[in-house]
Amino acid sequence: MLNFQNILSFPFIKLFLYKEYRLFWIAAFFSNIGMWALIYGRLWLMRLMSDSEILLGLISTANLTPVLLLSFFGGVLADKYNRLNVIRITRLLFCLITLLTGFLISINVINPPILIVISIITGILLAIDIPSRSSMIAKLVSKKYLAVGISMYSIVFGVSAIIGGSIFHPIVELIGLEGLFFIIGFSYFLTFLTLNKMNKYLHQPTNQNNENFIGDLLSGFKYLSRTPILLIITIVGFFVGLTSGSYDVLIPAVTTELLFGNSDTYGRILLVGGISGLLSTTFLIFFGQKLNQFLSYFIFGLVSSVCLYLIGFSFGINNIYIIFAIISFSKVIFNTMGSTIVQSNVKDEYRGRMMSINQLTWGSAAIGSLLLGSIAEKISIPFAFTFVGSTSFVIILFGAMLMYQKKIRNSKTS
Repeated sequence: MLNFQNILSFPFIKLFLYKEYRLFWIAAFFSNIGMWALIYGRLWLMRLMSDSEILLGLISTANLTPVLLLSFFGGVLADKYNRLNVIRITRLLFCLITLLTGFLISINVINPPILIVISIITGILLAIDIPSRSSMIAKLVSKKYLAVGISMYSIVFGVSAIIGGSIFHPIVELIGLEGLFFIIGFSYFLTFLTLNKMNKYLHQPTNQNNENFIGDLLSGFKYLSRTPILLIITIVGFFVGLTSGSYDVLIPAVTTELLFGNSDTYGRILLVGGISGLLSTTFLIFFGQKLNQFLSYFIFGLVSSVCLYLIGFSFGINNIYIIFAIISFSKVIFNTMGSTIVQSNVKDEYRGRMMSINQLTWGSAAIGSLLLGSIAEKISIPFAFTFVGSTSFVIILFGAMLMYQKKIRNSKTS
């Protein structure tokens, strides 16, 4: 029977007794509401301006190419400078650029080239922001609670996706798409205010060497090459991002071309995905410490690949909400376990640089988004889904085999 003391003994409850983690989580909550709405809001805005699937892909390409090209530089910054100060600056800039987007929509001067430029700017900010933000968790919790801390941090993705999905259509109907961007800007400002309440001295850099920027970058690559576990996760993450990681760029096209729906249908798809992501994260909070990280990473990656493959057939379209729910559930576990594996197997002085490699799943989607949009437009939307589903399945299976062989060799030598 549960009582108050038993409830307080749960690891995820203990995390929130610490002020710094609590503030960090609240800031992430506001930030991810903005992130979800910003990503899907821009995709829907582009869909309203053009029927081209290539332009849909180009929006994500513009946003994620800087992450692909600059994430390692962001990792160097995370290891050389105060991480909290870095994300304070990036969150404020996110606020300003989002408010500017809303203003441009309101005066009716927004067009595809301007939206692409804005996406590039936010991509540069993401490349700087993500390594510092991801690296901070290990400073806020003990290694014993690291998996739970990451899972609790991940829950904001599910919660914010639910909020973003559920408010998308009502806000657009009530105050227009520009109103949505103004609200996103406000959520980023709340993030900035919350981060300013945190103790910056906890996040001073541990990398005190005098290497130059390029030297730090090269030493990060050398460390990666000497750490097979991190190298395998990096390779899998990069190629999964290149294929299945970019599937969401076609959700607007699925909405209008296959489901013959509108923004309400689009919002329902996002809502279903958000609810499923929340359930997945809740599952991780209660049972994440008992799961085999490597096994969960590969199994749920394979499950999401199979579901993407099914969308290319009538069965998948007829059961689209169930399929998207399974994909979202699987993706949360896949991404969380990947991040936990990296966080648990990296030295702190390399943490920023190694967490930046964990973003290659996002960054490589810059190429994948344009590729997927081109395939969808030149061939068909269903074929694009069967293509990314089958290729990502092969990639994840190959990665699982490499990891298994590595663990067998380690067990023989230990």
